[in-house]
Amino acid sequence: SHAFAPISNVIHAHRHVPSTQLHAEPAQTSASIEMFPVLKKIQGIDWVGQCRYVGTDLKPASFVLQGGVRYELEKDVLRMTSFLTFPNGNVRQVIMEGKRGSLERASMRLDATGEGGPIYMVLTELAPDTILINEVEKESGKIIMTSSLSVVDGGKEIVQVSHELGGSKAPVEGHQVWRLKKASWESGGDTEDNSFRDATGR
Repeated sequence: SHAFAPISNVIHAHRHVPSTQLHAEPAQTSASIEMFPVLKKIQGIDWVGQCRYVGTDLKPASFVLQGGVRYELEKDVLRMTSFLTFPNGNVRQVIMEGKRGSLERASMRLDATGEGGPIYMVLTELAPDTILINEVEKESGKIIMTSSLSVVDGGKEIVQVSHELGGSKAPVEGHQVWRLKKASWESGGDTEDNSFRDATGR
C-alpha cells in the first residue's frame, strides 16, 4: 500500500487495539492552551498575493487570481476580511467574524457579518504555524472547501492550499494555491497594487 495512505484508516485500526498498547500524549487543560497561537502572528496585517488555480484533473489553469486577507483580533473575537479579484476585474469581498469559546474545544466558528451568508467557517489552529479551515454550507451541513494555511519564511509569507469539494462530477472540483505576503504599505513603502485597500475601504 502507499506510504501516505489515509491516516483515518490507521486511526480506525487503532480503535481495535487494547489501550495498554497505545501511547497517548497527556491531554492539555484550558489553563495550558494559548489563545490564538498562530493568528496572533499574522493578525493586523494586510496580506496580498496571487492564487494559482488547478482543476480536478490536476492541470493548472492559464489564469492567475489576485486577492488578500486580513485577520483582526480583539480579546476573544476574530474578524477576517478577504477579497478576491476575478479575471474579469470583478471583486468579491467577504467579512466573517466569530468568538472563541472554551479553549478546551479545538475549533471556533466564523459567520458572515451583516445579513449573513450561506457559508460558515470552522477554524482550528495548530501551533506554531498552521491553521486548518473548513467552509461549510449552512443548509446542507456539507463541507464545500477545506484549506490548510501555513505561516512560512519566518512569518513573512502565508501559503494557503484549498480544496474545493462536493462536486457532482468529482469529489474534488479544484484546488487553490495561494501565496500571500505583507503588503508593501505595511512597512511604509509604495505599491501599485492597492486592491486590498480599495476592496476593504482601508
